[in-house]
Amino acid sequence: MLNRFFGGGSAQATWPLSKVVATLEKHYDSVEAVAEDGPLKIYGLSDNGVNFIMAALQNAPQSGQVIEIGLLARFIGFPISIDVIERLNRNLHISVAAIERDELFLMAGVSVTGGYDEGQFILILNSWRRDLVATIHGIGGDEGTLSDFFPGASVESARAFATNRAPETASGAAPVEVLSRFLGKDAAAQVICDYCGGRGKRGLIARRCDDCDGLGFVHRR
Repeated sequence: MLNRFFGGGSAQATWPLSKVVATLEKHYDSVEAVAEDGPLKIYGLSDNGVNFIMAALQNAPQSGQVIEIGLLARFIGFPISIDVIERLNRNLHISVAAIERDELFLMAGVSVTGGYDEGQFILILNSWRRDLVATIHGIGGDEGTLSDFFPGASVESARAFATNRAPETASGAAPVEVLSRFLGKDAAAQVICDYCGGRGKRGLIARRCDDCDGLGFVHRR
């Protein structure tokens, strides 16, 4: 069933394989064609010493037109448990982590959309790299926190400027709505309706809330 689920379906959009490979060659330390199986072409990639593969599924053998892209990294000899996998999967962006025979597999797959756009492909690769960072950190590959490796995070003046403190409010005063302020003045002009709790409806029959006219928000008084 999983084979049918992952391999089924016909995608209309395609990306030229030559352009996909050209982007990989600009983005990674090394790119090597390692295997081919019918419409599937597999490339071995290295990013600062971390190895993984990209599988490009073409719409037909040798067509040069990619309809799906898969990424996979395998980690052996690291301390891995179900708890580690569950914690990782809560933080991964486009990937899923799984244990197979005491090995960790990090996998991601996307179907291409629209015409080829290098910027869109690089966004996918950067999302994959973020998941690699989260995985390597999560399995104890390096000591320290993630912020230790972020450019500028160790600069005190930069850390000070990036600081956001919870607002101090007087006793009994309404707290400052940081999220509403961040979302903009239109959102800041509204507050969640107290009567329906923001649902816009109330009661077992779920009648429209008269206090907020079914919107869930009321204008600040």
